[in-house]
Amino acid sequence: MTCLTEAHRVVRAYSTTWYEPVTSMPPGLGEAVTAAYLCMRGIDEVEDHPRLSGEAKARVLRGMSGAWQIRPGEAAFAAAVAGCEQSLPEVSLRLAEWTALAPVEIAPRVCETFATMAERMAAWAETSFVIRSEPDLDRYTYAVAGTLVLLLSDLWQWHDGTTAHRGHGVGYGRFLQAVNILIDRAEDIDRGVDFWPDGWGEAEMAAYARQELVSAEAYLAGLAPGPARTFCAAPLARAKEAVRARPWVATARKTRSRRGRKESG
Repeated sequence: MTCLTEAHRVVRAYSTTWYEPVTSMPPGLGEAVTAAYLCMRGIDEVEDHPRLSGEAKARVLRGMSGAWQIRPGEAAFAAAVAGCEQSLPEVSLRLAEWTALAPVEIAPRVCETFATMAERMAAWAETSFVIRSEPDLDRYTYAVAGTLVLLLSDLWQWHDGTTAHRGHGVGYGRFLQAVNILIDRAEDIDRGVDFWPDGWGEAEMAAYARQELVSAEAYLAGLAPGPARTFCAAPLARAKEAVRARPWVATARKTRSRRGRKESG
């Protein structure tokens, strides 16, 4: 079984934002959030892969989803990535190991989250992540970030009984994801992906993020002092600073028709 130190090495390779929160968690919760972060990142690397076609991404992601729905093991995840092993990074190739880190009593909840997330991302990959409207953006940010915070909220309660407002939790996830979309705009365009609704500029996307910030701050404020609050505080602070540091104008968002909207799961 993969040791936690090795898993943390991989976390650190991917994120300075999340490394400290993940590695600061107490025993039990630490294994669970490490498993969650690495499973999420494993999906994300498939979703963002610059050379895989949408069809290939969807096939891999649906295979991963299926692997999480059975008794996850090496063979099921190996079958999911068959033919793409030379293209994918280790975080996507070692999902069986990351999944096995989760304590047995909460592991089914972890598997449920990522089976669902991978299936939704497969549907998005088939549409080339086309986002036409604000409801499309809502669905995407829910699928990729809000769902993860719902899992974290269950982990807090499982670990020490900490309760969390799940509605605000979705806003917390959406805020962090919206800030990432703002910051990564040029990189996303370079790889042929546009997460911004039709007609939106920086002002509109920044306004969307600020709207979700209200819920994000309420989520953090509602957490009792302890591991959950510690975990969520630093990423929120960094995202808020990123918004403040950029010259985005806080204007009202544009009203757009829902023309050409694609259903993306």
